[in-house]
This record gives sequence, C-alpha cells and structure tokens, in this order.
Amino acid sequence: MKLGIITIDRDEVINDLIKSCEKFEVDYKIINPKNIVAGFNLDFKLKYYKSFLNELDCCFVRNLGWDSFFRFDVLKYLNQYVPVINPPDGIDKASNKFLTSIFLELNNIPQPKTAVTESINEAIVWIDTFGEAVLKPIFGCGGEGIIKIKKESPISNKLNTLNEFKEKYKTFYIQEFIKPLGNEYRDIRAFVIDDEVVAAMYRVGGDNWKNNVSQGGRVEECEITDEIEKLALKAKNAIGLFYAGVDLIESENGLKVLEVNSTPSWIGLSKVSKVNIADKLLEKIIQYVKS
Repeated sequence: MKLGIITIDRDEVINDLIKSCEKFEVDYKIINPKNIVAGFNLDFKLKYYKSFLNELDCCFVRNLGWDSFFRFDVLKYLNQYVPVINPPDGIDKASNKFLTSIFLELNNIPQPKTAVTESINEAIVWIDTFGEAVLKPIFGCGGEGIIKIKKESPISNKLNTLNEFKEKYKTFYIQEFIKPLGNEYRDIRAFVIDDEVVAAMYRVGGDNWKNNVSQGGRVEECEITDEIEKLALKAKNAIGLFYAGVDLIESENGLKVLEVNSTPSWIGLSKVSKVNIADKLLEKIIQYVKS
C-alpha cells in the first residue's frame, strides 16, 4: 500500500505512525501540504514535487495548520481520487465546535447545555443562566483560549472578558460548566477507530479544571464501559470520521460529549493503553483500503 502522510511538521504521532508503516511494510511518503500543486486542464491533478498524489492508495491527514483554507480545499479535491483519512467533511465538522454541536444535536447525542452567539448581551444572559460557564473559541484545540466565567462576577469584569474574547474570536461558544463528581477535575478521552473503541483514558486536571494533557493534566487508564463505547462510536459516526478522539465528561445525568477530535494525538493515551494505537490504526486503514 502507498500511503501519503500529510503534515506541516513531524511530531511524535508521525514518528509513531512511521514505525508502524515500517513494521507492516507500507510504502509511505511524508507530504508537506505547503508544497502541493493542484492542476486543472493540465496533465496532472495534484502533484508533490515529482509525485502524483492521485496515484497513492490512501492519504492520512495529521496537521494542515490553521492558516490556509487552500490546504483544506486540496483535501476535498484529493478525496475525489484517493481515500482521505479523516474525510475532509468530517474534519470540517470536528474542527468547528458549532458544527460539532449541530450534528450531535441532530443525532440525539448528549452534550452540555450550550449557547452560541455573537452578542455580548446574549452572552451575559447565558452565563447568568448557566451560573458557571465556559467560553470556548469555535476553532481551536488543546484548551487554548478557554475561559471559565461565573454569574456572580462583577459586570465590569464580565464585560472586559467578553470584549477581549470577542475581539480575538468574534463568536461566543458558551457551555455550562459541569462540576466534577469526585474530588478532582477529570474527563475521558475515548479513541475510536472504525467500529471499535480501542482505548480510553482519564485526563485528570486535579485542582486545574482544564484537563488537557497539553495544559498539564495527567493520564490514567479508563475502563471502556458499554456507555463509553456506545456514546463514543455514535459521536464519531455523527461527525463522519474514520477515527476520532472523543472527549466525554461525567455528569449526574450520565456521560456527555464535549468534543470530537478529527486529528487526535495518541501519545499520552499510549502510556496507559494495552493496545499499540498506531499499529491498530494502520491495520484498520489497510483493511479499509482493501475493502
């Protein structure tokens, strides 16, 4: 199998996937999307130096960067000729929290109460309604830009926070803050590949309400319960992905979906997983291409 690995940089995930490619004797090529050329009414469709990307068997997307719509549109063009993992439509839905919430809602998948608006006045109304809320940028990952804000905060503080947030991110994605059931802040990352939840972990923030590993959270093994499996698979399928990192939070009313990640890292999860995630992912990709 000829596999293209599309990424602007080579991180631990890429290195892990390369090891699996060598193990399974997969012919791989690292492709920096900045150097792809799309052709129309020419003798090629998509070129990367001297290679024709439409001759690959599959492309795996790791990191396009956030600063180019062209690169994302290249994926859509490439997907007309070659299977792209994850599919561009799924990446589009997962990278936009507003779209994610829409498709979770349409598929009756539990998520925290959420309001989305450009209005500062409406933002204040919903923060006060929730009592304690989390403001999130619609685009972004790793816990960057996320702010917790309380109803009882002075109105001047709220307005300062909201004005600064609006200037930077334009739109308010406001979610109820779900308090931990135990003594520590934590959530769950379930890693789904095709039709299987292959591993799960707790991301524990301790005293820090941001549980992301990139924000200093620690990882602990999490048993894959029937509830986790059912909800994570349903969320992955609702967004239209081949594989996903589904973030879940425990609440008094059961698990709720926080986010669905279309290009998730598995490095932290690998520390507590009994499964070699890169091997499992590549095996599933090979099966998918052959089917």
